[in-house]
Amino acid sequence: MAGRQGEREDEERPSIGELRERTLGTGPRMGTGWPHLDAVSGGIPVARTTVVRGPSELRLQVLARTAAWAAGEGYPTVIASRARTTDELWLAVGAGGLGLPPHALLETSAHDAWVDDRLRVLDVRVIGGDDAPELTSRALAARPPALLVVDEFATWDEDWVTALDPRFGRVDLQQWPRSTGCTLVLGLDGMHDFSEHLSRGILTLRLEPEEHGSRVRLGAYGPSTREQRTVLLRDGFLEAPAPGAHLLRRPGATNTWEDRSEQEITSFADALGGEPLSMVWETDERGEPPPGT
Repeated sequence: MAGRQGEREDEERPSIGELRERTLGTGPRMGTGWPHLDAVSGGIPVARTTVVRGPSELRLQVLARTAAWAAGEGYPTVIASRARTTDELWLAVGAGGLGLPPHALLETSAHDAWVDDRLRVLDVRVIGGDDAPELTSRALAARPPALLVVDEFATWDEDWVTALDPRFGRVDLQQWPRSTGCTLVLGLDGMHDFSEHLSRGILTLRLEPEEHGSRVRLGAYGPSTREQRTVLLRDGFLEAPAPGAHLLRRPGATNTWEDRSEQEITSFADALGGEPLSMVWETDERGEPPPGT
């Protein structure tokens, strides 16, 4: 008995701080490539699930930018969507590296050679079309990525569930990324009911354009995060990957997309950039914020 008791006393035990960090997912983070979203969210938690909710075009712009940025920093990446063709996703990733909307590279050939050079060296696999779930399953089995981005994800879609985890007929959005070590980012429309899955350890990013599309409200909601800010979008462009921009970075990595000067990118589209707006709530005579805030 004494020996067993001694073994228990010598056993390594985590500190409460370590347990809190593991539970709340406040460990390593992966940058999105969009400074405003990094500032609001603190980045994408590594080996955790993040849900991105918003209109299709804006959501794809953010997801493709995240995939391009992560691959540019050396993370093996897979981006997949049943609702988009493989060609559409490649164009979105290429444009995302420049901070542009998915359709941007359909409108000019001025940067083709430069973007082609980057796409050739990135460890990014792009999977679109009706067979995307099956092809994604094969890709995961052949060479697991560090980041998996799935747009138009739905838990009721048996094909996607089977693609990620065929064992139980369901996907545990907390356990799957932890057990595989793969960071999982899921894109959903803003109206999708995903509440039953948004439990502890899952970060939700909301993209809510205002009426005229010139501004978008960014929100980040998770176990240790609840932030929002409103950002101007000139002609729908995200902030360019400008030199000196405050971005969440992978230690020791130089991003493949960063050697394009701000002037060169701006010559492609004068509308590049976004400006945050400080949101100040006015109080009434009783010191209470206005209703609905």
